[in-house]
Amino acid sequence: MSQKSGIKPKNKFGGFSLLETLVALAILNAAILGPITLAISSIRSASLSHNIAVASFLAEEAAELARAKREENIYAAGNWLANLDSCAVGSPCRISMAANGEISVVFCGGSCAPLNYDSDTGLYWYESGDASIFTRTFTIEEIENEKEAKILVTVSWKERFLGGDKNVRLESRLFNWH
Repeated sequence: MSQKSGIKPKNKFGGFSLLETLVALAILNAAILGPITLAISSIRSASLSHNIAVASFLAEEAAELARAKREENIYAAGNWLANLDSCAVGSPCRISMAANGEISVVFCGGSCAPLNYDSDTGLYWYESGDASIFTRTFTIEEIENEKEAKILVTVSWKERFLGGDKNVRLESRLFNWH
């Protein structure tokens, strides 16, 4: 008689058991989801950072345009806040420069239209281009009669990846230096 060893014979079909397959899939899933989650988070952060930078530049541009309009008014020997004083707190305006270099101040009457983005020139303005996600409003408040005014620029947008409304606010002062 032959003596049998304690070793079981191998399965003639081979392969993995269901439990081994599920464990392998769980490990693979974790290995793939980690980098994908990181990539999505990076895209969201990059989008928000880009939009904050653009909004900050648009807010600063509006403040510079208000300063330029004040200078234009002073050199014209008129009211230093002419065309700006209609943009009182609670009455937002939009301010921009036209292609011909003229600074326009337009009362919005409640809500201002979004800026257009002209992909040919790379400019945000109201003259041409497609509607952008950014809306810029401008208000002014005279603090000391004929001496000082406070301007407030708000650039708002709806964030694409993070959801919700975002905004950048800039407050600056104008002085009647004449």
